[in-house]
This record gives sequence, C-alpha cells and structure tokens, in this order.
Amino acid sequence: MTKSSSGLACCCCFPVFLFLLVMAFGIPSFLMFVGVSKLDHCPIEPKIPKWMICVASLIFLQVILESVRPFKDRSMRCFDCSIDCCSLLSLLLYISRLTLFGVTILGCVLVYSIFQFQNQCDSLLYFTAFIYCVLSLICSVIACVFWICCCCFLVVRGGYRIVNTDVYVNENEFVTVGKRPV
Repeated sequence: MTKSSSGLACCCCFPVFLFLLVMAFGIPSFLMFVGVSKLDHCPIEPKIPKWMICVASLIFLQVILESVRPFKDRSMRCFDCSIDCCSLLSLLLYISRLTLFGVTILGCVLVYSIFQFQNQCDSLLYFTAFIYCVLSLICSVIACVFWICCCCFLVVRGGYRIVNTDVYVNENEFVTVGKRPV
C-alpha cells in the first residue's frame, strides 16, 4: 500500500469511526440525559423515563463488553487456564444483548400503548422514546433478514467446512497439529 492510498483509507475510515463513536456513546448518553432530566414529566406512563435510563445503561454495558472482549481474546490465546475468560465475557455480552432486546420490546409496548395520550407526556421524552423504539425495531428486522439470508446462502452453498485451528508453525518452519509446542 502506498502512502497516498493509506492516507485515503485513513481519511475514509475516520468519518465511519466518528459515526460509530457517536452512535456508541451519543445515543445512550442522550437517552440517559432525557430519562434523568424528565423523570417526573410523564404522568400517563411514569415508567418510560426509567425505561430510558435502563436502556442507556444496557447500551453502555454492551459497548464496554464489546471493547474489552478483543483485548481479552488476544491475551488469553497464549495461556492455558481452567476458566476461559473469553467465554465468560462472551456470555455476558450475549446476555446483555438479549436483555437489551427484551427491554426494548417492553419499551415499545409502553410507548405505543400511550400513543393516543402522548400530549400528556413531555414531547421530548415521548418522541425520543418513540424514535428509539422505531429505529431499534427497524435495525432488528434488518439484522434478522440479514441473518436469514446468510443462513440460506450457507445452505445453498452446501454448508460450511470445519477448519482446524490447532495448527502451529515453530521456529524451524515445521507444522504441528494439536497443542502448542513449548
């Protein structure tokens, strides 16, 4: 890669990185701010601000677990230990994702159930929750369709192959299969 092409790649990746950073921290920060500042501004459904705080906390937890997992994956590959920390982090991440999905469905029920009485709620609070619910449901549907398409592609292609990941090359360029040579 030349210097000009690496600069171009960096120039193109920076806006994507900035967008992902804003999405990862901006949305939960805004949800948290609105939920805390408008805690008593929805008498028709007082659970909506608490729900927004809960969703923001779960998103923050998920971002933290996503950030920690790659570092743990790299550091744990060299060691043999009885407790796989990577599996524990992955399990926590999957539980937080599942909980976030369930809490989002609960929030959609809360928000959509008072749609005709939305004027009794603070407009910023209600429409922030409403827009979050709509966007999260759209993203969930897109993710499900993508997952189904990937599964169909694998079935049509003939499945997947199991790849042996226990292949190591030592300093003499000999390939060994099984445990890592000492």
